[in-house]
Amino acid sequence: MSVLETPRIYFKGEVAWDPIVTNNFDTNYDETTGKTIYPSVVNRVKAFREQAIEEPGNWNPHGTHRAVLYETSVSGFDMGNGVNTDDPFVSAAVDFTAMLVDLEPYGTISSQLYFDAMRFGVDGGYRISAPRTSRVTARYINFARNSANKMIAGVASVVWQTSFAKTTGLRIDAFDSPLLQTLAGSIEQDDVLGLTVRFNTYRTIYYDNPDLTNGSLGAKAAAQALITKLKRGGFQPNPARSMVVGVVGLWRKLEPAYEPGDRVLIPATDSPIGSAYARLAKTTLTLDLSNSVPEVDKNLTKKDLGVLNVVAVDSAGQVVLNLGSFGYGEYNRAAYEMSAGIVSIPLAPGIAQSAVDSDLHLRDAAGTPLLEEMAVRAIPATPNLYLDEGEDVVTTFQAYIRGRLAASRVPVTLFQLGSGGTKLAEPRHLLTDSKGVLTLSLTKISEGITAYVPSLSSVDQPVNGINPQVSTYMYVRVRPGDAAVAALAPTWENVYSKVLANWSAMAPCMDNWLKLDDPVQIKAYASVLKRLTDPAQFENFSFMPVTRDLSAGERALLYNFLDSLDEGALGKPKTQKPLGPNFVELSRAMRRGSKE
Repeated sequence: MSVLETPRIYFKGEVAWDPIVTNNFDTNYDETTGKTIYPSVVNRVKAFREQAIEEPGNWNPHGTHRAVLYETSVSGFDMGNGVNTDDPFVSAAVDFTAMLVDLEPYGTISSQLYFDAMRFGVDGGYRISAPRTSRVTARYINFARNSANKMIAGVASVVWQTSFAKTTGLRIDAFDSPLLQTLAGSIEQDDVLGLTVRFNTYRTIYYDNPDLTNGSLGAKAAAQALITKLKRGGFQPNPARSMVVGVVGLWRKLEPAYEPGDRVLIPATDSPIGSAYARLAKTTLTLDLSNSVPEVDKNLTKKDLGVLNVVAVDSAGQVVLNLGSFGYGEYNRAAYEMSAGIVSIPLAPGIAQSAVDSDLHLRDAAGTPLLEEMAVRAIPATPNLYLDEGEDVVTTFQAYIRGRLAASRVPVTLFQLGSGGTKLAEPRHLLTDSKGVLTLSLTKISEGITAYVPSLSSVDQPVNGINPQVSTYMYVRVRPGDAAVAALAPTWENVYSKVLANWSAMAPCMDNWLKLDDPVQIKAYASVLKRLTDPAQFENFSFMPVTRDLSAGERALLYNFLDSLDEGALGKPKTQKPLGPNFVELSRAMRRGSKE
């Protein structure tokens, strides 16, 4: 299934994260209503920006939300005979720029990447050109990945996934590349929908310094240096940076687009490693350990767990089959970066069929379980869902049993949690339909953020909030209707105070493109603003606001103002500066200068 079958393509490199993190704090932002919390002063936007700079832990008040792969390229491939680099497509650059947005800004497990396209290679040459089918979703965050990097989220790693439909512009320009020729032929199969891209980000550093730790003198000095730069003025983004390894493979029918649909192995009690994904084929067992084995130092040395064994166990946990083993040389740093953490184990003839209905365990040489299969789980059709207050929607979860679609009714306990992990209602005991589909009707839900967590066994119940290494989940954000805002007169004072000030305060980076406190500029770019805030453009990279928290009432007031022909609605604008240079005068000045 998916990236765990061949052909598959590996890539590695780095990614820069430039989110605005001011809205991560409940002193600055109300994530329920999507509104900025201002200081009680006259010039509240200016005061808010100054307050954001001083907010302890706010490492990037001037961010742009951009996430960009850099120095990232195709590093190898596997067409069924192991990792290889002998193809002209190897070393092709990976081009990907997205907007990093958390549906639930106070937390860390609802991140997503909004983008328009992803490209491997170059136009006119060897290339995979992939227009977006769906946003990239973060799952299975591992908070114990790199204990040597204890700066903010530096300890964690994350699985990201999206898929590209072959019917929506996906293109492979193979030329004489045997790898791309094979991939292009493979996606023509009737049960292949297109391509899946899965990647893992890890070892995140802040302030361009991998030696910082939370609360250290060095971290405090770096934060103060940033504050000093911010107070001096100018645009001062401060992106974090991570390592990345990834894989491109086939996306087959009935496989989820957003997260692994393979067999899932979750950490056993006191296990030092994170969750993994497995595919059992006739002759090969393939493990995705991209999010699993921790690094033990700043050189990214992988923890040496010795020889690891994959076994099949019965319902009592007794070993019924030894499927295979692999040593440290197959999961150390070099191997990890070469194959994106994917390990393939050859199987003896006939052994795979005997293990199809058994749980898989990963154990060390002493027989201690490290990972244990969670056989049954339910994956949401839409992992991060945005709604407007009063909107009705029907969504689904699909049950999987050992990586295959459930073909019968499955009992599900559905938990409903608030954004902080608090229980909002008593769990509901439900049944899927005969195809393993659980249908959930969301009807006229009021504003706020809710997590729906399906539990299909005793191990995946959210006891102290959601454990992303174990639970699947769907976040739903309902924006307030703001009918009273929509009904306001479309004056500049109203549209700025109720709509644009929120963006201006939270996103100082906007000053580089459009002065949100300037009514003349806002009117001049009315058509652009309407296009960028159009709900039909919600999935686009350039959608405004990037946080996706514009309510229907706020949009109505904004559009009423933009459509107004009454120049009196502008109020008393500031003395206006030109929108840009006068190129006629600039050209003539250059000529005059040449004669002097």
